[in-house]
Amino acid sequence: MVSLPPIQTKSAIILILVTLYLVFMISCSDALEKEDKQYWYKHALKDIQKSQAKRRIETRAKNVIIFIGDGMGVITHTLARIYKGQKEGKSGEEQELAWEQFPFSGLIKTYNTDHQVPDSAGTATAILSGVKTSMGVLGVDSTVPFDTCDKEQLREGSIPCIKDWAVKKGAKVGIVTTARVTHATPGAMYAHTPHRDWESDSDVPVQHKGCVKDIASQLVDSLLDKDIEFAMGGGAKKFILKDQGGSREDKDLTEELIKRGIKVFRNTAQLRNWDTESQMLGLFGNSHMDFEADRSIDGSGQPSLEEMTRQALNRLTKHEDGYVLLVEAGRIDHAHHLNQARHAMEETMQLEKAVKVATDMTSIEDTLILVTADHSHAVTMSGYPKRGNDILGYVYDYIDDRDKHRFMVTRGNQTQPYQTVSYANGPGYELHFDKETNDWKNISQFDVRAWNYTQPATFYLPYETHGGEDVAVYARGPMAHHVTGLHEQNYLGILMAYATCSNPEQFQCPANGGMSSFISRNQTYNNLLIMFIIFTCFTYYIE
Repeated sequence: MVSLPPIQTKSAIILILVTLYLVFMISCSDALEKEDKQYWYKHALKDIQKSQAKRRIETRAKNVIIFIGDGMGVITHTLARIYKGQKEGKSGEEQELAWEQFPFSGLIKTYNTDHQVPDSAGTATAILSGVKTSMGVLGVDSTVPFDTCDKEQLREGSIPCIKDWAVKKGAKVGIVTTARVTHATPGAMYAHTPHRDWESDSDVPVQHKGCVKDIASQLVDSLLDKDIEFAMGGGAKKFILKDQGGSREDKDLTEELIKRGIKVFRNTAQLRNWDTESQMLGLFGNSHMDFEADRSIDGSGQPSLEEMTRQALNRLTKHEDGYVLLVEAGRIDHAHHLNQARHAMEETMQLEKAVKVATDMTSIEDTLILVTADHSHAVTMSGYPKRGNDILGYVYDYIDDRDKHRFMVTRGNQTQPYQTVSYANGPGYELHFDKETNDWKNISQFDVRAWNYTQPATFYLPYETHGGEDVAVYARGPMAHHVTGLHEQNYLGILMAYATCSNPEQFQCPANGGMSSFISRNQTYNNLLIMFIIFTCFTYYIE
């Protein structure tokens, strides 16, 4: 028998061990295979193992990042997931968005105190302050009537939010949005007003000018008081005078900020050159920022949501006492209002990039990250498209009796395609309904992948409405497990305060103990196998 030299024997043993480990890993993976019963059994078991491996982090959160996809209802998650997969050359249905990999998720009820289907002002106030309120108001409870201003009533009905509680305990606060920085969602972080549209002094009715400050002025106050470190988004016109292209009649608010040492940025290059030490107001558009597909990407243009989020965290992570960051993908909502589904999907992709920045730049051990929506939209994904069918395309096929509903029949008894994505209402009705024939136009004549193409709508409205169903919330980090289940929307505001111990007098604090871990047996076996291989290799080499 031929014997190997000692060094070759050791190498052979190590090779065998490594091979065994690789075989073990491959056997546990979702390798490419036919989707038979065994495939789906494995797929489900893998999900169970993932669930068993979830860690409930019971310690206090040092930081909170709340991502709000404006109008990003569950249907938008599904559309964006498929859109993402198809952009990568896959069929799309099996794809996952970044936050769908978070360990915990739940459902949120979105209604306002006075409306079944809500608006962004009432819902954002609920999310950030922990108090449900009426449609159209910001930072006040439902005792303050919409569009009517009484100073005493406004004072008594004004409510604090996560910004106020965080600042009180020494944390820093920042805002990032692709909408105007004075719009409903960001406005809920600092404003108290009976009307969400009172963004500039010229927007406030004459009879109410002495009652309440416009929303832009309230943001400036928060910056000057150092309650907010920075705000980035659009909406420059709400801060500058009419003769400069703005909407203000009283004064240029940006000049006031600059005099007090607060930077005012207007383009991407300025944001990139920010020292991330000073306070800053980024006004990257006269109104809302451009859709991502329309955005100028050079230095003189507008930064992406991803880039704004990265710079925001470059600023906030320097602070030892923690921070609260609000990031809003505001233009998902606007795209749906226009019945422009492709823009809505692309804006959701940009939110995903921003979420990835946050997960890369923070630790799951000390930062609670929430991804949710303020409300949904009246958008549907329907029909019987084949798997892998272009999510922006249409349905028109007949193979067997299962497919008998895969086309529509006109009044003239002609078959024609219908679209997978459509809306209950909105401006798309005008494009798709032929008033002369009193019938629907054949969508094969349209470029359904064009950015500004409008999907069909059942009846005309100049601006499509919101949807009233529950929205999802995804969470990772300390106290993330508390999102599990169905909750009222205001629950999220209280959860953020509780997790960070920001208002202990009212909301208590998590215990100071360590974290509880629930690790699956398979994960434990895998870790033990890795340790065994390392130990064996080490032992052989030191002999």
